Formats: sequence, C-alpha cells, structure tokens
Amino acid sequence: MSALVVYESLWGNTAAIAHAIGEGIGEDTLVHHTGEIEAAEAAAALLLVVGAPVHAFSLPSATTKKSVAERPLAPGDIVPDLSQPPLRAWLEGLPAASGFAAAFDTRVRGPLGHGGASKIEKILVERGYSIANRSQGFYIINEKNVKAEGSMLRPGELDRAREWGRLLASRV
Repeated sequence: MSALVVYESLWGNTAAIAHAIGEGIGEDTLVHHTGEIEAAEAAAALLLVVGAPVHAFSLPSATTKKSVAERPLAPGDIVPDLSQPPLRAWLEGLPAASGFAAAFDTRVRGPLGHGGASKIEKILVERGYSIANRSQGFYIINEKNVKAEGSMLRPGELDRAREWGRLLASRV
C-alpha cells in the first residue's frame, strides 16, 4: 500500500481530520481507525499518518476514556465511540519500518491542547520511520455537549488537513 492514515476518534472530529488528510494525500490512500487495521499491516505503507485526540495533555488512556464513558449526556448529545482500541496500544504493536510517517492530533487552543502528536511522532521515530513533515494539531471548539459527529472542529480545519495531506504526498 502506498499511504495509510490510522486514527482513534471519540466524537468523530479526529476521524473527519483523518479522512481529510487522506483526501489530500490521494485517492488510493487507506483511512482506518485502530480497530480496522492491525499495526503490523501498517509497516507496508510507504507513508503512515497517525492521529488521535488530546486528553489531559496526552493520548487518550484507559483512565481518560473511563471519564468520557462516565460523563452524563445531555438531551441530544451523541454517545462517544469507545469501541476503538486506544492508539497507545495500537502503536505498541507497530513493528520497525523504514517508510515515511507523520503524526497529528485534534486539540483545543491553549496550554491544555498539546502533547498528543509529539508523543506519536516520537514513537514513529523510535520504530525507524522518517518524518515526512512535523506533527500537526487541528483545533476543536471545547464544548461540553456534542450534538453531531465532527461538529467541534473549528472552521477551516478540514481544508487545512487536506492541504497538509497534499504536502505529505509531495514529500514522499
């Protein structure tokens, strides 16, 4: 496979960004969440792009996902998708490879929004990947009540994700 985008998403925001990145890379790009593709399969990609939302300065963990699961829903809220294996666990199964890679996250603006993409990028480098472009953060609006999948993205972020995907494709 030439390009693969793998993500973890709870309310669809990271999924929407992943699909936009895939569109930017090109029509043959595969886009899957962590439950749809084994990490070992990812080693065959010439370009691997990996992303997740930021939770408490880092990648989602069992603890942060538990707090999401226990959060009371308001009328009309969507239920978060907690069925996807955590990206942390998926990355643990990622074998050594020599392709190109890039990392992204979805985050809020400000000091609370950093930490996911840089951790992903570090793991990718440890596995032997060459970084195609420095990691990117795509911004969401910090809302307590989520009414629709992917609805928390700031305006323009999907276009920015497509453009970043085109940039990644040009570097590989």
